[in-house]
Amino acid sequence: MIVIAICFAGMTVFSGCEKDGNGTHLCCVNTIKNSPTNTTLSKSEMDVVKYLFNRNQLDYTKYLFTRFQKDELGYHHIRCFQFANNLMVFTSDAIFHFDKNDNYYFLSGDLINTISLNTKPSMKQDNVVEKFVDEIKQDGFYKENTEIMNGCFDIEFGYYDLNAGISYVDEKFTKAWKIKPTNKDYPFAYINDENSEVIYYDNGIRF
Repeated sequence: MIVIAICFAGMTVFSGCEKDGNGTHLCCVNTIKNSPTNTTLSKSEMDVVKYLFNRNQLDYTKYLFTRFQKDELGYHHIRCFQFANNLMVFTSDAIFHFDKNDNYYFLSGDLINTISLNTKPSMKQDNVVEKFVDEIKQDGFYKENTEIMNGCFDIEFGYYDLNAGISYVDEKFTKAWKIKPTNKDYPFAYINDENSEVIYYDNGIRF
């Protein structure tokens, strides 16, 4: 579900915001709130997912399913994101694997049990946008793109594991924001809600 929100900036003017008739700075923000009830899968694919999870006594209601694959051997591979405290864990993608007899046999990724962080953001939405725009201004591919910097942004609040991708270390979760231009996949960034630092930025350019 997407909720449209307007955030009010302070005295600082930055790209992505406009002044209204009263001189107040308005920032165009689409607040994203994902949940396990959302899915990018079709109804027929979700019917198979529910069957496989129920057959193997797995709870399918805890995940947001994003990809469904049945290979040439009849094995199913189902990708999902996880949630904690009703917030998406951005670094939590996992793949459940089922064999040709519909038996669960392997998991790619780690299941998250609990995250002992609250669900209250520290950053204001306009500050998230400002931080993102500052990052874009340093990007040689996008720094002249006024359409992006003066447009609307999709932002979502959740959790991020700062140790994601590092082997043999404990998880280190922080509250974070994902932000990208509305109706575009790139550029995007994850911003640490606790210290306002950019955790990761990707402009989508590959060589």
